[in-house]
Amino acid sequence: MQIALDPYMLRDRPFAEVCRIAAEIGYDSIELSPRADFIPFFTHPRADRSTVAEFRKALGDTGIELASILPLYRWSGPDEDERQAAVRYWKRAIQLAVDVGCATMNSEFNGRPEQSARNTFGSSLWIGRRICRPSADATSPTSSQQSACCSAVTGVTLSCEVWASQRQLTRVDAACAP
Repeated sequence: MQIALDPYMLRDRPFAEVCRIAAEIGYDSIELSPRADFIPFFTHPRADRSTVAEFRKALGDTGIELASILPLYRWSGPDEDERQAAVRYWKRAIQLAVDVGCATMNSEFNGRPEQSARNTFGSSLWIGRRICRPSADATSPTSSQQSACCSAVTGVTLSCEVWASQRQLTRVDAACAP
C-alpha cells in the first residue's frame, strides 16, 4: 500500500515548494489533484513542456514520487458536447502523465452535480473506451480491459472511483454491455 499526499491545499504554490513541503512532512509520494497550471478542473490541460520539466525537476530534487494524477472531467454528464470535450481533455491528460513519468491516473465518474439524476455511469464507460481505443467495435471491453488497453498503449493505468449514486450496478463491466 502506498500513502500519498494530495497537495490540493498547496495548488497555488510552485511545484518545487509543493514537493519540498511533502518531503518535509514525511511523505515520499503525492497524488496531483487538479490545479490551474497543470490539469485544471473540467477544462483542457494547460501544462506545456516547461511546466512538465519544472515538475519533473521538483520531483527529482526532493525524491518525491508522483503516485498518481487525478483529472476531473464531465465525462458522465448529460451534455454530449461536454462528454466529447472530456475525451479530448483525457487524451491530453494521459499524455501529460506519460511526459511527467506517472503510471497511474485516478478519476471519478463526474458529470454535473446540479443534474445528478441525468449523469450516466454507462456513458462514462463509453467515453473510456474512446479515450484509449482508436475506434469502437462490437466488443465492449470491461473496465479492467480498458485500463489494460490504455496501459499497453501509453504505460498509464486508469482507475475510477464509483460513488454511491452508481451503486445500482453490480459490476462495472455491466455498464459496458451494448
